[in-house]
Formats: sequence, structure tokens, C-alpha cells
Amino acid sequence: MIEIRDLHKHYDTAAGRVDVLKGINLVVPAGEITAVVGPSGAGKSTLSHCISLLEKPSSGQVLVDGVDLSSLRGKGLRAHRRSIGTIFQNSALLRRMTVAENIALPLRNLGVVHSQMVDRVAELLERVGLSEKANHYPGQLSGGQRQRVGIARALALRPRLLLSDESTSGLDPESTAQILGLLDALRSDLGLAIILITHEMDVVRDVADSVAQLDRGRITEHGALRELVSDRHSQAGGKLLPLKPSGLPANFDYVLTVAYRNSTVDPEWISRLSVDHGARVALLGGSVEAHRDGPLGRVSLGLSGLEPSHAIALLDGWGLAATLAVDPVIEAVERIEVSA
Repeated sequence: MIEIRDLHKHYDTAAGRVDVLKGINLVVPAGEITAVVGPSGAGKSTLSHCISLLEKPSSGQVLVDGVDLSSLRGKGLRAHRRSIGTIFQNSALLRRMTVAENIALPLRNLGVVHSQMVDRVAELLERVGLSEKANHYPGQLSGGQRQRVGIARALALRPRLLLSDESTSGLDPESTAQILGLLDALRSDLGLAIILITHEMDVVRDVADSVAQLDRGRITEHGALRELVSDRHSQAGGKLLPLKPSGLPANFDYVLTVAYRNSTVDPEWISRLSVDHGARVALLGGSVEAHRDGPLGRVSLGLSGLEPSHAIALLDGWGLAATLAVDPVIEAVERIEVSA
């Protein structure tokens, strides 16, 4: 488990002090993936550097399995930094070393005996599906293969935390899917805590358990992926699965925004509103995706013939969170004003 407590980072420049991180608090349990998202300049790269201790925080703590790494120095820091493995955006492989030599580099620096190093490299190559590429050089690999080598190297010292810093940026969809599948398997098989720093919302939806929205150096939202998506008022949820606002269509009484709250929802729920409860239903738009623990998404429905409170109660019982997207009274007033 990693725990970040009241983390601050500032830089002193010629123009004065610049505060980049302003009291970050975040907990990622073992076996879970937390995505950190945010716009350019939000502080994502600085947060990544402070977590991996490539940069020293100005204040605050970075604890891995209860050990405060930010308070350590010298040999103590070097020893405990092994508990953090980092996957970089460009894989950061050494071009003149083979795949096997790149993976072995952390082991060699640690002084691991040759026979154990060879066995560990072979084990890691098999895990990332690149055993046949051991003697290839980075220039002979695709972008996705280089990232898998980077993951193997990050795992060499058996870390408890894996920090993925834009590791799928620029990869084609197939390579991205392979990397995400590998991260998902590592979380499950090794019980790793994984922090996924990314700007790609489709990547977040695919593998994250929870999401932290970083903006101007602060975490403005943090919660389970499904909870954020099902919360109509969540800015992070709106970015994860955008839903185009819908006006009140003709001959319908109101519009509902409906989100999948549970992992098991009857796929025929829309037709049930009509067939079982006599409602007139129009699907106005939406975005629903298959997720590893069930459907994830939101839709916009036009309804009539069923009281809003009754419809919302029905949907709640079916594992769906519904809210009025358009108030029919306000809509009617707006129509009168426009026509006048």
C-alpha cells in the first residue's frame, strides 16, 4: 500500500516561489489501480517525480507499506526505493544494451549474483511475453514491446508499488490494450498497488478502480470509478464518460440521466420501462462500455406516461442511478420565452 500525506512541492525561481503541489493526500491499497488525471500544468509530472523520490518533496510524506520514504537518506533511501517501480512514457531503455541487459540493469547495480540475475530476467521476460526477444536491441522492437520491457525492468526488484507515468501515451490501440492487460494482471497476480498517471480517459475506464482528479496542484475529486461516472455532478465523471446535454424532446414530459450504479444490470431495462410500466421512452444519447466488473456508462432518456419519482425509484431498484436532466417546468417557460 502507498499513502501520500499532505504532500507539498514548490520551486524557488527568479520570479519568486512557485507552488506546484499543495497538500496532496492519497491512499492506494495493495491490489488496486488508482488513476491520477488532470489537465496540462496540473502537477501530474511533479507528483510522479515526488512519489518515486526522483525529486524530494518540500514537505509531507510518501509511505510504502508504512515506511516513510521521504524521511530517508543515503543507503536507507536507496534500499527502500526498491519498493517503487517506475514505467516511463518513452520506456527509457538504453539503446546499446539488449532487452535482457536492460532488464538486468537494476539487478546488476544491486550486486545480484549472475545465476540469480539470469533466472530473474528469464522469469520477467516470460511474464511480459517477450522471451524470444531477449537478445534484441530496443531499436528492433515496436513501441509496445519497448514498454513491456520497461515494465519488466520496473518489476526486477520486486516492488510493492508500480508507478506508470503516461506509459501508454502514443501507443497504437492494440499495444495500449496489451499494456493495460499486463498492468491488470500484475495488480491481480502480485498484489501490487498501481498509480496510473495519464490524460487518456479510455485508459482510465479500462483498468482503474478509482480516480483522483488533480487540478492546480490539488486533488479536487477522488472516488471509485463507478461512483464518479454515476454522479451527474462529478466533473471527473463527466470527463470519463461525456454525455451531451439533451433538451426536452417534443411529446415527452421530462429527461432522465441514467448511470449504471451496479455491476449487474438487466440489459433489457429500457424496454421494461415501456413494456412493464407503460412509459413512452426515447433514447436520446449515451455512452455504455463493457468493463471488467460489468457495464459502465450513462444514457439520456426522454420519458412520458410515468411520474418522474416513480421512474427514478424503479431504476434505483434495478441498480441504476437516475436524475432529472431537464426540469419540464423550466423547459416549458424557456419555450414560451423563445416563441414570444
